[in-house]
Amino acid sequence: MSRSPASLSLFDAAPLSAAAAESPSPGPPRQSPEPEREAPQSQPATSRPALWLALVFPYLAIEVRGGRQVDAGPLVVVDREGRVVQASEPGDAGVGPGLPLNAALALCPGLRAVERDEAGETDALARLAGWAGGFTSGVSPEPPDALLLEIGGSLRLFGGLPALRDRLRRALTTTGHEALEGIAPTPLAALWLARAGEERPVISPAGLPGRLGPLPPWVTGWSRPTLSSLRGLGVERLADCLRLPRDGFARRLGRGALADLDRALGRSPDPRVPWRPPARYAGRLELAAETADPERLAGVMDRLFAELEGFLRGRQLAVTALDVRLGHLRPPATKLVLGLVRPEVLAGHFSTLFRERLERLALPAPVIDLALRATPSAPLVPGAAGLFGAAGEDDGAGARLVERLRARLGREAVHGLGLRDEHRPETAWAVAEPGAGSGEPAVPLRRPAWLLDRAQPLECREGRPWREGPLRLESGPERLETGWWDGRDVQRDYWVASGPAGERLWIFLERGALPRWFLHGIFG
Repeated sequence: MSRSPASLSLFDAAPLSAAAAESPSPGPPRQSPEPEREAPQSQPATSRPALWLALVFPYLAIEVRGGRQVDAGPLVVVDREGRVVQASEPGDAGVGPGLPLNAALALCPGLRAVERDEAGETDALARLAGWAGGFTSGVSPEPPDALLLEIGGSLRLFGGLPALRDRLRRALTTTGHEALEGIAPTPLAALWLARAGEERPVISPAGLPGRLGPLPPWVTGWSRPTLSSLRGLGVERLADCLRLPRDGFARRLGRGALADLDRALGRSPDPRVPWRPPARYAGRLELAAETADPERLAGVMDRLFAELEGFLRGRQLAVTALDVRLGHLRPPATKLVLGLVRPEVLAGHFSTLFRERLERLALPAPVIDLALRATPSAPLVPGAAGLFGAAGEDDGAGARLVERLRARLGREAVHGLGLRDEHRPETAWAVAEPGAGSGEPAVPLRRPAWLLDRAQPLECREGRPWREGPLRLESGPERLETGWWDGRDVQRDYWVASGPAGERLWIFLERGALPRWFLHGIFG
């Protein structure tokens, strides 16, 4: 006896949308050659199978308010109605979501409660979307606590799915966030798997019904009335939903829930518009409690530096300056500018500079929050760092040394030298930005490494220069006659001389009516 279309179950029914793709047949998806240009994410390319990775951040609300930090203590985030949203130690003493705050305090007297910061959570999710751009250009935030990453086109770049997941997990750890993963051919299926804690990937669309079937309906994020209706129908798993007749399911629960199931199973398209990062990075982290401990401040700041690195890699850009703000309860915020000699992207280098500055920084009060701002100003040079975070052979050791010295000693204490178009030795150089000065002179000249600020007069005995003994002239003279146009003209004969102790000196004879000898430099 054949069934009418109205009695078809979700397992064997056609999708709601007329534009939906046909249900895939069992077996691996057919492989097609890579196109020359990838299609926009809002219209996925058909030449390669899509693969989505969902990241669900189960503790985002508590992480935004400084929970789950070292020595933060038990902390709960409550909503405006005074009910627990998240706890830093879930399940501890029976404290969990939905519990009234009074009941939570009765169960755990030492509990600290803070109000939920929904704007902070939105901002944190946006920063994480920028960080995820270092792994794929197809990033789609799923408020309030999830990201969807289309990774099908990134697998070859990272050496396959296991390598990509390993690198992503290690990078996520540096941001200070915890996440659940789900991987599937459709974004909704990946999201539902992640919410359920099912980290085993589903690669083929044919495997979706079998993997989604055992999941509880709450992973869909449907409304409370919808979930209550399902419980009234005796539905405990998504497989039970899939067995229900489509028309009855739509009448009882609405066509939206039915459309979600079709999109999750790949029977209807689910286009996602890629998230576009802002022009500059701006991040802020709140501390669980005030502190002036440099190591703890640096550890929290490392999380922002890790986000910044992902943001920069996603845009293939680098920065030359970082604006850091350390907030206090009462005094004005302490502001720092970390200048870079050359464009940089590595979070580890940012962290080193920040620690150097902290060692010589006198804070007016303990710190309660930290903020970081940076505007990309130069393209990312692959030779300066590995494409995906591994540093390669780097010829910038000198620049990084200058940056560390400036962070420790102050910017004004470290500078470079540049040559000027001038023959007088005392004015032939000028202070310059390290690495920005001119190189070798047009005519190679022998000059001492140590030039005195002011030439020192030497004794003259029996017509010979004297400095703790007679000086022996080794080479010279080099005659300089210049400066007549500015009133500081000189007439000198320079010599390389050796002293009694073997030291090598740069001296000159000032010619004129009364010739005199001077010491001007010392060779190393």
